Amino acid sequence: MDRRFCNIEKMMTEITKSKLVIADKEYNLSEWITTSDYAKNNHLAIARVHNWIARGVIPKDCFIVVPELNHLKLIKNQSYETRATKQFEAYKIKKPLADYQQVVF
Repeated sequence: MDRRFCNIEKMMTEITKSKLVIADKEYNLSEWITTSDYAKNNHLAIARVHNWIARGVIPKDCFIVVPELNHLKLIKNQSYETRATKQFEAYKIKKPLADYQQVVF
């Protein structure tokens, strides 16, 4: 049983260590996801994610285009901030949410 578990564990680590090589640069695929997956994970429209790429909200070093895969766009799986999210966070820090909740009787 332990030997089979070790073999399965080795196979899983091999799968998660997948790398993509583009123009002699290596990318660890555990850190990158497609734009559609990013949109789903963060409850955003795909068009918004593409708009963020065009506007520079997502920095150039945080997305790659894979020409061999029909120009598939991969972005680094991390959170990105727009001006609106920065303002919201600043507003949230100034005024706690409990101050705005109304008690309904």
